[in-house]
Amino acid sequence: MAEQHVHHTAHHHSAGHAHISRGTYYRVFAALMVLMVLTVAAWWVEKNLIEMPGWLAVTIAMTIAIAKTVLIVLYFMHVKVSSRITQVYAAGAFVWLIILFVITMGDYFARGWPPQAGPLP
Repeated sequence: MAEQHVHHTAHHHSAGHAHISRGTYYRVFAALMVLMVLTVAAWWVEKNLIEMPGWLAVTIAMTIAIAKTVLIVLYFMHVKVSSRITQVYAAGAFVWLIILFVITMGDYFARGWPPQAGPLP
């Protein structure tokens, strides 16, 4: 009788939590490996085959990096199966990161390029 109670309690404890399957972890790992190969291939193409503007190379690299980040956050950090409030906080963190990038880049571009020679050595 005690074994049934322990089993029931353990089952009840995990009933509210969704889990990510092992197969999903393998698929996410495979996707991350493909994205890693794409990152290296994009660098190699840029350096050896095609002369491309810097903004395009950065855009390609950032797109691949964002895709990898989303996979890691959703699956390995379990945000995909977490409560709605955890998902809201994770999304809020990314919104805040975007705000910080916009502010930083606004300051960077407002300073002028190339940098002007100042009066100090």
